[in-house]
Amino acid sequence: MTTQVDEKIKETVGPALGRVASGVHIVTVAHSDETGGNDGMLATWVIQASFNPPLLTVAVNSERAIYKSLKKGAEFGVNVLSKDNMDIFKSFAKPHTEGMDRFEGHELLDDMDGPPAFKKAVSYLKCTVKEVVEGGDHDIVIGEIKDGRLLNEGAEPMTHSRKNGFQY
Repeated sequence: MTTQVDEKIKETVGPALGRVASGVHIVTVAHSDETGGNDGMLATWVIQASFNPPLLTVAVNSERAIYKSLKKGAEFGVNVLSKDNMDIFKSFAKPHTEGMDRFEGHELLDDMDGPPAFKKAVSYLKCTVKEVVEGGDHDIVIGEIKDGRLLNEGAEPMTHSRKNGFQY
């Protein structure tokens, strides 16, 4: 259940909230419930949440097609993008249309089972959904990290901040 944010709060808090910097990631699933094939989404609200067990959280709007695939026990991947990964970023930043293959033209690791991993990403983490916590307009997917790899050690992760914390 979401509540409306007071306009005064939006005006005063929005610019401050927007400056909370985050990394830029592509969250992926294999065999999406929605498309039947690989699916992915651009995500900036991803954060490590625990050392032991290794957990991370991803905020996902329940209206996103990928959301249906993120059930307890399902696998998903987190690809950490670098500043040099604008080609991958652009493929996932544009709106999805029927029949569109966002992975086309991008090299994927072929020795990593499960959700797609981009060869050019900084790193890749394979997770299993431990729990989905209902939030506001985004739910919080808690994933336990089961595998991962640093792919490009010298690459600098891409970061993102917004002018207004109440809109993308």
